[in-house]
Amino acid sequence: MAGSVEPPVTVRRNSHEKAKRYNRIRITLSLLETIFLFSFVVIIVLSGLSRIVAELALGVTDNTYLALLMFAAAFGLLEIVGLLPLAFYSGFILEHKYDLSNQSVGRWVWEKGKSVLVSIPIVVPILLVFYFFLRELGNLWWLPVSVIVLLFSVVLARLAPTLIFPLFYKFTPLEEGSLRERILHLCTDGGLRVEGVFSFNMSKNTKKANAGFTGVGKSKRIILSDTLLTNFSEEEIETVFAHELGHYKRGHIWKGILTGMVSTFAGLFLTAQLYGASLSWFGFTRVDDLAALPVLSIWLGIYGLVTSPLNNALSRRFEREADQFALGKTNNPDAFISTMKKLAEQNLADVSPHPIVEFLFYSHPSIEKRVRFAESFEQR
Repeated sequence: MAGSVEPPVTVRRNSHEKAKRYNRIRITLSLLETIFLFSFVVIIVLSGLSRIVAELALGVTDNTYLALLMFAAAFGLLEIVGLLPLAFYSGFILEHKYDLSNQSVGRWVWEKGKSVLVSIPIVVPILLVFYFFLRELGNLWWLPVSVIVLLFSVVLARLAPTLIFPLFYKFTPLEEGSLRERILHLCTDGGLRVEGVFSFNMSKNTKKANAGFTGVGKSKRIILSDTLLTNFSEEEIETVFAHELGHYKRGHIWKGILTGMVSTFAGLFLTAQLYGASLSWFGFTRVDDLAALPVLSIWLGIYGLVTSPLNNALSRRFEREADQFALGKTNNPDAFISTMKKLAEQNLADVSPHPIVEFLFYSHPSIEKRVRFAESFEQR
């Protein structure tokens, strides 16, 4: 008996240690990226590089808005080049080292390049609108910009499933069968109308699995990765979907939009005040000075760092509520537990991260906590 038990225990221990190493490296790389970005912005301000680039842009054109785009493009390109080694290591080398990636080098470059190209028509209008109100309203720019960012985010959530996501993945309607019937039954029972249930080819990039709701209003749809459909049973996939349905039934989408709105208004208000008050520290006098704009990004970055753990805490609360809904709806804690364990193994998740690490970086409760919750549900 002892001989038949020990090897699986050893395998689980090795797998747990491998996941710990993988996630420790990922967090370290994320911190290094944050340090780089912050240092990069501080250096270009203190060194006078932002003044030089602003003067060059304004020397090329008399149109201030065109100069703004040239200024942003120059530093955006510098940022991409500076981050490239970290991005390549974390997104390609590390994922292959831990046997999680299916990408070739060419595929990785293409996907990253595509992300940059897709972001341009999204970022440029916001940047121009922001600068217009900065010039016209001075320190009050934050108010109309907050409203526009909120409206833009809702529109983007509405359009992303049909316009943006298909640029990265191929979506195929889920074939007729018992799994589709299970999912649609949950939708009907939960009072949710969706445009369809789709699988997408996540396996072209990674061995990891995922699922979720996308869209708002009439663009709501259910998406299941092909890696999930291939490696999980119908009962397990039903549990995953019931969790996503829980987000809808508990109003997490709109609660998230509401809290995002509050965070956006508060963040832009605070950064506007700090930006205006700190301009003289760096030798600037006008809020609409192109060369001074990186100072604003410093304050925005600090605000993001401070509020990130709070946003993660709220997200973990939503995830616990969705787990509770899924367990109550399916009444199948065994399937939930096996799903959590499979996801941890397939995605190489750290089952039991340090509490501080979980508080700072995790948007979901640890797998260990989620499994314990399901076990207590089963006992009840």
